[in-house]
Amino acid sequence: MRIALARYRYSPHGGAERYLDGLGERLREAGADVRILSSSWEGAEKTVSSWERIRVPKWPASLRPFLFAQAVGRWARAHPEWLLFSWERLPGAEVVRAGDGCHAEWLMRKRALKARHAAALDRLRPLNRTHIRLERQMFLSEKLLAVIANSARGKEEIVRHYGVPAENVSVVHNGVDLSRFPAAKREEARANLRGRFAISEDETVFLFVGSGFARKGVGALTDAAIALARTGKRFRILVVGKGDPRPYMNRAAASGAGSALRFLGPVSGAEEFYLGSDAFVFPTVYEPFSNACLEAMAAGLPVITTGTNGVTEIFRDGDAGFVLADPFDVPALAGHMEELLDPALRMRMGTAAREAAERVPLEKKVGEILGVLSRAWEKKTGKPSGQAALPG
Repeated sequence: MRIALARYRYSPHGGAERYLDGLGERLREAGADVRILSSSWEGAEKTVSSWERIRVPKWPASLRPFLFAQAVGRWARAHPEWLLFSWERLPGAEVVRAGDGCHAEWLMRKRALKARHAAALDRLRPLNRTHIRLERQMFLSEKLLAVIANSARGKEEIVRHYGVPAENVSVVHNGVDLSRFPAAKREEARANLRGRFAISEDETVFLFVGSGFARKGVGALTDAAIALARTGKRFRILVVGKGDPRPYMNRAAASGAGSALRFLGPVSGAEEFYLGSDAFVFPTVYEPFSNACLEAMAAGLPVITTGTNGVTEIFRDGDAGFVLADPFDVPALAGHMEELLDPALRMRMGTAAREAAERVPLEKKVGEILGVLSRAWEKKTGKPSGQAALPG
């Protein structure tokens, strides 16, 4: 079975890309011939057998997704022996993993937000139009054989917005490589993190990992930090990811909470941050299924997130963490953060978080994806995929 994985850009800092990297490696181990189609690949190492650059002009930015889709379409027509498995909004893809969710749903949610929030979130409108056009063409394409949604919520959105038959949409939750987060390394990582950032033993470390600060709730997190700082409690928040930190830093500093919030930008070796922190906070406005939350849970961290995050399908509120009904409910967010200053509660919830992550190991989820791909391959070619069993 030949699988061409299409992803616009690969970055080792992105959660989806890290997941793609692990998936590609395991598909290759199962006997599939794997190639990644991407406009760029950042990072020195590639675990898949090969990748092919799809050249796309840098400008205009609003047309880059469209030009990438066109270029991949030309590649696919020249290589009909490959099964085109897209991780982007790509018309003509034969299998689609809708890991970024349904853009039509995201725009609907933005319109429903209060004006003061929507103004901060609704940017790059030409790009929004491009995404909607590509998404519609992709889901209505006659070439589409199967869709993989990473949450039940995501499946419902695709069926509702585009009329894709429910039986053609498989739900496969994200999986996590548990070996990256060994409990035996937590104490060392904790000491290293505190030494690196001059954090004292009596300060609780909250971690946020994600790019796209507005959508993923850094505004609410900043306001919660301000509220919690006013109680005199000792804590730090480390923000890892790509985005402009200045509006949040200025707001925190003006309220006297500037020292509690530190923006680190994208980092390599995110495992050390997960293993060294005490709790994970991710008050996202819309997230099909957060890899960052899942990785935090694998590291044994209790998680605070929102009901719009598909990761909440694998744990209950009050069990492995807390689930906010409203991503803009700052008092509730600050209250849950204050609860997690209690080491005993963190220990109990962190244990439950790791147990929840252990129910979705990467190998199991790759096996489910391989099943979808094998069925699509047989539909495309009329031949068995010839897949091997996954190791382990």
